[in-house]
Amino acid sequence: MTTRDTQPSGDDLAYLSALARSGEDAPLLGGRFLVWWAGLTSLVILAHWAIIMGYGPFGAGALWPLWLGYIALGSIGSVVLGITIRNKPGLGASANRTESAVWQSAGAGIGVIFLGVAAGVQTGVLPTVFFNVILPVALAAYGVAWMTVARVSRRSGLYAPTVLAFAGAGAGMAFAAGPWVYPITALALLGSSLLPGLVMLRSEPRSLA
Repeated sequence: MTTRDTQPSGDDLAYLSALARSGEDAPLLGGRFLVWWAGLTSLVILAHWAIIMGYGPFGAGALWPLWLGYIALGSIGSVVLGITIRNKPGLGASANRTESAVWQSAGAGIGVIFLGVAAGVQTGVLPTVFFNVILPVALAAYGVAWMTVARVSRRSGLYAPTVLAFAGAGAGMAFAAGPWVYPITALALLGSSLLPGLVMLRSEPRSLA
């Protein structure tokens, strides 16, 4: 075999180029996770707000069970949803691998900050208002995740939830010293994650047989 024989032909290059483009154009598969986490988180945030405002029958003692239950339920839901996309075409595309990695990283970062604030509050090093700061920080992490996925997948429409998440982070930080940070964050989550997640979910291909 000569060196010439080992060089890809024009048809080979065209095929590889089309294959790469098909990977970039593969539908994103994170919609169900966005709907799950944004919907659940918004409900828990609003429940937290109702408790601290005295709108319901529960006192402040219900806050820790509320958030611990949220973590447990959210994690179980993510595992179940992960099973449901195993046979989806395009799962191995670069855009979907990036989407999975960046959202998992964002979630891990938010979780670490939560644990740090919880430790600081429990030991008396931090005032309880620092719990409020977690919310706009989480929205900023969402904005970073959206921007990363938008750039990698080359989908300009994903810059809209990026802007909404960053706007919510700024507004939330401005109100972080008071209770209004909770409904602001819930509204930002619905607009920047739940609604785009529903759109992504509708565009998903059917599972492979």
